[in-house]
Amino acid sequence: MIQTVLGPIDPGELGVCLPHEHIWCDQRLGPRKDLLAATRPESTYMRLDDFDVMVSELTAYRRAGGRAMVEVTCDGWGRDLEVLARLSEAAEVHIVATSGFYIEPHIPGFVHEWSIERLADHITREIEEGIGAGKRRCGLFKSAIHRARVEGVELKVLMAVAVAQKRTGAVITTHTTGDRRMEVPGGVAGVQQLEILKSEGVSPSRLIVGHVDERPDIDVLSRLAAQGCFIQFDVIGKEHYVLDQTRAELVHALVRRGYVDNLLLSQDTNRQTDLHSAGRSGYCHIFEDFLPRLGALGVTAGEIRKMMVANPARALDIA
Repeated sequence: MIQTVLGPIDPGELGVCLPHEHIWCDQRLGPRKDLLAATRPESTYMRLDDFDVMVSELTAYRRAGGRAMVEVTCDGWGRDLEVLARLSEAAEVHIVATSGFYIEPHIPGFVHEWSIERLADHITREIEEGIGAGKRRCGLFKSAIHRARVEGVELKVLMAVAVAQKRTGAVITTHTTGDRRMEVPGGVAGVQQLEILKSEGVSPSRLIVGHVDERPDIDVLSRLAAQGCFIQFDVIGKEHYVLDQTRAELVHALVRRGYVDNLLLSQDTNRQTDLHSAGRSGYCHIFEDFLPRLGALGVTAGEIRKMMVANPARALDIA
């Protein structure tokens, strides 16, 4: 069963899915913006909050072949499951909402005060019982870091997510960073996150290692995949990190190494400047540019379907 904001669906109903996107968010709402770069202008913050524009963007995605999307905005910077439900109905796209929390600048104050057990109870209810008067349910957990180590309140969140994951079976998706200050193998902080989760009894098969294509090391990614993790190339189109052609070559290499069942593809769309309404490709860049690159390298249509349909359905399936 996959839990969408409109209710549960069978995994076979999911279709083509982007597993790491934003649809409705406002980074200005983060309670500790002072922890972000001091010189960062507010105009650069992630923000998507025009209902009619988002219906149009999601409809364009559906017409291009998309059927589902995971909205990874968490509590603390504009998550609204009622709005997501209305968008899902209007655009006829399955939307899966996210429990857990983003990086510390966007973590609500109560997280600092509550115990790990109380936090785990809270996010378990978001999966099993729902949120607000409409009782809309989330379908996965998120844990994030923005420093060079999994520490402080972000470690607390990860520990609470581990408890809630074992209770519910829902998958965990992660935000990591490719910043050059990261002193971890290959720049992939998912290495640390995985070790902590394993120590708490979480299966690697229930972890999506996110943002691996900001600073990728194919050997590190192969080792994570070999343990059973999902490896998510999810900033496709953001070539200030890595060129899309390089991303495509890395995906192709991982497929050839036998890890096609571990791979997920997404774009992390999160700003109005990413959208069709701003003259860009919106959620359709992956269809228009990236999948043809994979095909040109020899990745088969069946392998692409695994990454875009079968793997997201398996990851999001709550046993």
